[in-house]
Amino acid sequence: MRLSELLAYDNIVIQCHDNPDADTIACGFGVYLYLKSKGKEPRLIYGGQNVIRKTNLVMLIRDLKIPIEHVDYLHKPELLVMVDCQYHSGNSAVFEAEHIAVIDHHRICTELPELSEVRSNLGACSTLVWNMLKTEGFDVRGNRELSTALYYGLYTDTGSLTEIVHPLDRDLRDEANFDPAIMRKLRNANLSLEELEVAGAALLHTDYVEEFRAAIVKVGQCDPNILGLISDLVLEVDAIDICVAFNLQPEGVKFSVRSCVKEVKASELAAELCKGIGSGGGHLEKAGGLIPMELMTQEYLKFCKEHHFAPRMEYDAQGRHEQPAASGIKSVIEQRMRDYMGNTDIVYAQDCRIEAEDAKTYCRRSVPWGYVRATDLFAEGTQVTVRTLQGDMKATVEAGIVFIIGPKGECFFRNEEAFMEEFRIYTDWKFDLRNAEYEPTIKDVEKGIIVEPMKCAKVCVPKGTTIVRARRLERKVKLFRDKDENEQYTLGRVGDYMVDSSDTINNIRIMRKDLFEEIYRDSGEQEEQKSVIFDLDGTLLYSLEDLKNATNAALESQNMPTCTLDQVRRYVGNGVRMLMVRAVPDGEKNPKFEETFAEFKKYYGEHCLDHTKPYPDIMHLLTELKARGVKTAIVSNKLDSAVKELDERFFRGYMTTAIGEMEGVAKKPAPDMVQKAMKILKTDTKKAIYVGDSEVDIQTAENTGLPCVSVMWGFRDAEFLRKNRGTYSKTTGIVVLNLKVMVSYNQHTRTGEKRWKKEFQDIQGYLH
Repeated sequence: MRLSELLAYDNIVIQCHDNPDADTIACGFGVYLYLKSKGKEPRLIYGGQNVIRKTNLVMLIRDLKIPIEHVDYLHKPELLVMVDCQYHSGNSAVFEAEHIAVIDHHRICTELPELSEVRSNLGACSTLVWNMLKTEGFDVRGNRELSTALYYGLYTDTGSLTEIVHPLDRDLRDEANFDPAIMRKLRNANLSLEELEVAGAALLHTDYVEEFRAAIVKVGQCDPNILGLISDLVLEVDAIDICVAFNLQPEGVKFSVRSCVKEVKASELAAELCKGIGSGGGHLEKAGGLIPMELMTQEYLKFCKEHHFAPRMEYDAQGRHEQPAASGIKSVIEQRMRDYMGNTDIVYAQDCRIEAEDAKTYCRRSVPWGYVRATDLFAEGTQVTVRTLQGDMKATVEAGIVFIIGPKGECFFRNEEAFMEEFRIYTDWKFDLRNAEYEPTIKDVEKGIIVEPMKCAKVCVPKGTTIVRARRLERKVKLFRDKDENEQYTLGRVGDYMVDSSDTINNIRIMRKDLFEEIYRDSGEQEEQKSVIFDLDGTLLYSLEDLKNATNAALESQNMPTCTLDQVRRYVGNGVRMLMVRAVPDGEKNPKFEETFAEFKKYYGEHCLDHTKPYPDIMHLLTELKARGVKTAIVSNKLDSAVKELDERFFRGYMTTAIGEMEGVAKKPAPDMVQKAMKILKTDTKKAIYVGDSEVDIQTAENTGLPCVSVMWGFRDAEFLRKNRGTYSKTTGIVVLNLKVMVSYNQHTRTGEKRWKKEFQDIQGYLH
C-alpha cells in the first residue's frame, strides 16, 4: 500500500493504539501531515480509558505541536487508518468505519484489510511511515518537528537505538533531521519515580548464571526503555559480563541484552534468544528483542515437555489468557543462552586451514551479479560505509577496486585483476535485484553523501572457474579474523559453511547455508544446463504487419477481398499455407488458391523484413538466458529457409538451432519439430520449457510433454488462451525484464498438484 491510496477518501481518521507510546504518536503525526499537505482534513485520535500523562509523551506532543485527541466515541468515518496497531488486535479501541487501513510493524494478528502495509521486520513503525513518506516524495527532512518525532519513535521502540536490525532503521537513524535540544529533553524525561521503584525491585531478584558470568533480570511493568537502563546498571557488577533484562508487554516478552566481552555479541545473543519465535538484534554491546506471548507460550510448553517439567502458568493482566510465569520465561531464556554460548568453537582465520579430507570443492553458479567500479562513485581515498541487509561495512575507495553486488543484495569488494579473472562482464546490461528486501547504499562518511549503486550497476556473471574449498558446520563457530582483542567475529551456525578462498582476508570466511548453496555448486557435479524453445512469430518477432501486407498483395493480385490486421492475427499459427487457406475465399477449394499462395510466398520473400523486428526487451531476455548458460532454439511453422534467415538476421549468436517447416517433419502441434530441436540441444523434457503465443503452441507443448509459457504480447490474448487449453491453472503474472508472461500449463503434462507446483517453480527458475 502507498500513502497516496488514502487520498481517495475524504473523511479520514488516524487512530493510534490505546496507551500510546512515542512510536504510534509519531506515526500518526506523519500520516496526518501527509494528508494535510494533500488538502485533506484528517483527525488524529486514540481511545481507551487512560489519557496520556507520561512526562516524555506530554512533552513530545506539546513541543512538536502534535494535534492528537483522546476520544470515547467516534462517528463512523469514511476511512479509519490504524497506525502501529491492527483493527480488532486488542490494544486499540474498536470504532466503526466504512473502510479500514493498517500501517504497522508488529506481527499480523488479525485479518488485514485490502489497504494495509505491515513490515514486522522493522524495529519501529516510525521507520515504515518514514519510508512511505519518502516514497511519496514528502520532504521529511524539511519538517524538523516530524523528523524529531519519527526519530524519537525509533529511539524508544529500539531500546535507545540499540535494537536496530533492519537497514531502513539505520537509514532513519542516520538521515533524520531531528532537533537535538528537544531530543535531550525527551531522553532526560524517561524515568519516573514509579519506574525507579520498578528498577530497584528488579535488581533484588537477579538470577546469576555463574558458568557464563551472566545475569537474567525479571522487570515489572514499565516503559521498555527502562530495561536498557537496568541492563546497563547490572553490567557494572564485576562478576557479570552479560545481562538479559525482560518484562511482559501487551505484545509479548520484551528484553534487553548487554555484553562487555568480545566473545559474545549482544546482537547475536538477542537474535538467538528470538530464533524462530520472535525478532531481535542491535549492536555489539547493546541489543534487544521481542517475543510474542503466543510463541513464547508454545516454546515454554515444548521446553517443559523435553525436560519433564510441570508447566508453571498464570493469567495475563486482563485475566483472559494463560501464559508462562516469570520463572518459566527465565528458564526458556537461560536454556537458549546455554544453547548459544555452549557447544561453540572459537576459530582464528589466520591459524585455520580447511584440509582437503575435511571438505569438498565448489565453484560458482552462472547467476548474474552486479558490479560498479568504486572510482565511478567516489574519488580515491574516500572513506565510505556500505549498507546492506546483512549489516554495515567500512572501506576506502582505491583505484582498481570493484564493488560487487550479489543476487540477494550482499556486497563485497574485489581488485580489478581478480574481478576480471572471475567474472564475465556485460557493459550494456543493467543489473536488477530480484526478491531483495533492501538495496545496498554507499555513504561518503565525511560529506554524508549517499549513493545508490544499483542505479549504475551492470551485470557480471561468474565464469565458473573459481574454486573454493568448504565444509558444512556441524557445530557453531565464532570466526575471528585475528587475535586482536578488539576484533569482531562472524557466527556460523549448524548447517552454514566455512569457506577457504584466496579472495578473502586470511582465506577463511563463514557463509549462510542458503546464500552459499545459491552461489556455489559442488565442483564434481555438472551444472544442469536448461533449455528454452521459442516459437518465432508473435513470441520473439513482431511480424504481423509484413504477414498482412504479403497476404493482401497476394489477394489483390487475384482480385480477392483483402484482410484486416486483426483477421490476419486470428489466421496465423499453423504455418503460412494455413494462413492463406483461411484468407482465400473457399480456401484450397478455390481454383486460384495455389497461384495466390505462390504470389504470397514471392511477395513475403521480398518484403518479410519491412516491419518485422523483435518485441521490446526480447534481446535483453535472450542475453540473460545466455549469461545463465541456458540454451535456446526456435521452432516455427514458417518455411525453414525464412526461419533460418530471420534467426541469422536478428538472433545470431543466441540460438543453438532454428527449425522451420520442412519435408519429412510434421508441423506443430505435432511434437516432431520440437523433438528435433531437443535432440540438437541435447536436452529432455525435464530440462526444457516451450514458449509460444497461441493455442497451437499450447498443444505442441502438451504433445511434447513440456511445460508451456504462453506470452500475452503475441497473436492471441489471455482470454483466448484460457479458453483453448482445457483445465486452466491460476494465471500468474511474472515480470521478466519488463516482459509479462502468462504461465499456461495443460493438465495432461502433470500428475497431481505437487507435480504442477514443482514444475511451475522450474519455469520460474528459468526466467528469474
